[in-house]
Amino acid sequence: MSILDQQRRSSSPAEPEAPGRKVALALGVLGLLVATGAFIVPSPTLTDLCWAVGFGILFVALVVTLVGVVRARGDRLSAAPTSVAGWISLACFLAAVAFAFTPFGEISLALGIVAASLAVGAVTVSRERSVPVITLPLLGGVFVLAFVLGEVLIGRP
Repeated sequence: MSILDQQRRSSSPAEPEAPGRKVALALGVLGLLVATGAFIVPSPTLTDLCWAVGFGILFVALVVTLVGVVRARGDRLSAAPTSVAGWISLACFLAAVAFAFTPFGEISLALGIVAASLAVGAVTVSRERSVPVITLPLLGGVFVLAFVLGEVLIGRP
């Protein structure tokens, strides 16, 4: 590397890393470790507790990440959805909750994943900044993910 390249690197200002990224990463790793504890503990009650708490921590990590994305853009958080994708995401979440208590409960699982995917897309593509769009669909998506993975990996006879 030439001296000129070294000077360019040292003179270019480094982008400051947002502390939210480190917090989200730490929470994500912690959530995975706690959820992994479900495979180690012998008691079924502790297994369920580890699984639920681990996915709860993963949910918080996702929310911190998306709030960091909104803040990094310089946008302020709002109470009501500001995009069509945000409204559709909330509608899918509410439909998932409504279908959960009917004989067609399986539909709610698919709607929960669709709502979470739309919420992430709304925040990243449509510049959505609404707190309900960030939290509620992600909560539904994480719940569905925890439920399905729990049945597949930990399921009891």
